[in-house]
Amino acid sequence: MKTRGVLHNELAKVITTMGHGDMLVITDRGFPFPRHDMTTCIDVSVGRDLPKVVDVVKVVLEELEIEKVMIAEETKQISPHIHDAFQEILSRINNKGNPIEQEIIPHPEFKHLVLNGALEGKEVKAMVKTGEFTPYANIILISGVDF
Repeated sequence: MKTRGVLHNELAKVITTMGHGDMLVITDRGFPFPRHDMTTCIDVSVGRDLPKVVDVVKVVLEELEIEKVMIAEETKQISPHIHDAFQEILSRINNKGNPIEQEIIPHPEFKHLVLNGALEGKEVKAMVKTGEFTPYANIILISGVDF
């Protein structure tokens, strides 16, 4: 029985199938799921604020090598504590000795990418909805390679 890292079966499977450049989105409770089957949609929420986005990001990053993240501009403006938590997590990891690249984009662009990116040929592989009830608590993790 697995006892560490990502214990959610479907999420663990998604992580194992991610390749270089694939995107894994982790969102708050209010973010809508894409309305197509090209992006795997996983709901891990069990209650209000359970689990929180930051908790899911931390566990996912125990197993997923990333090279870049995308965050909405509104996260820093409207939910600065979430933005700060993301920054703290990202400051502790690197990609082959380099800091994790960050792309800050307007929320409408972020939302369009998550909902329609797979339809447009972008590698939005999965979206994970958490129990987080904080607005703009969303992040896109872009898979890297460790060599």
